[in-house]
Amino acid sequence: MSRICYGCGSKLQYADKEKNGYVRKEKINDAKYCERCFKMIHYGENIKNKEPKTIDEIIKTLNKNAKFVVFMSSFIDISYDIVNIYKKIKVPKILVISKSDIIPKNISFEEIKKYIRVNYGIKEDIVFTSYNSSLNSFIKKISEYDEIYFVGMTSSGKSTLINKINEKLGSKNVKLTTSYKENTTEDFVRLKIGNMTIIDSPGFLIENFEVGKNENIFEEIKPITYQNKLPCTFKIGNLFKIRIDGKSSVVFYFSKNINLERLYNNKVIGTTFRVGKDSDIIITGLGFIKTTEDITITVPSDIVKYINIRPSITGGKNLK
Repeated sequence: MSRICYGCGSKLQYADKEKNGYVRKEKINDAKYCERCFKMIHYGENIKNKEPKTIDEIIKTLNKNAKFVVFMSSFIDISYDIVNIYKKIKVPKILVISKSDIIPKNISFEEIKKYIRVNYGIKEDIVFTSYNSSLNSFIKKISEYDEIYFVGMTSSGKSTLINKINEKLGSKNVKLTTSYKENTTEDFVRLKIGNMTIIDSPGFLIENFEVGKNENIFEEIKPITYQNKLPCTFKIGNLFKIRIDGKSSVVFYFSKNINLERLYNNKVIGTTFRVGKDSDIIITGLGFIKTTEDITITVPSDIVKYINIRPSITGGKNLK
């Protein structure tokens, strides 16, 4: 009988060290994790998937097999790209805004729900989960189904949430591996928790700015506002620089551990594009910048792939 890794879902095998699910031959009958996941759990190593599933492969599996889907995205990363993936799922589903601890307290959950419904046309339930939430109402909501798939972009918090449900219900299942950088789930992992079967799916591989633990956001965001009257360059930690041209307030929503510095007469070589008023410039996986007026922004060319533009989620005309 084939056995799978409880961390990533790969079939355990000892034939090829370069393939997913590898474990030493003498451990094959006892191992709960493949070598990759074992190193991630016990040594903090971050090892990339060799054979990640595509978005279309995951969607095809969901539409064929799933009875109910929990789709997860963080407050930061909600965008047209994320919503377009969500809408391809044709089975019953809900949208979960994860890591809701980080949402500034001056923005209510109801305002965000309204924003998502108005700007993206989502009609299904929208719920919020966080690192510190009790999960009682969420568990009650999903327990109507005996089988639930959890999906979302890489690092959306799927495996962390499943582990919390596992702990809450007193299950003795082995924990799923989690990582703040890379996609850790290579295949679909099935766990029996109480009366439910929960299936952790591979993360949707969207271009995602890889951040270290210090740059990731775990606490409530404290926005930093600049009045941009002259063309200015902003240094975002030691990561990269952007240049903003236009008379506008610009509000940065990043981890408090990222140092922001405004520079004058400092040019940025890269790609330049226009951004309309009351918009968010998302740097997927890292944070976003709100602009209140029309601006021109220049970003390094290697950063463009992480950029998404959306109507402002934090205020302006889009929450009225």
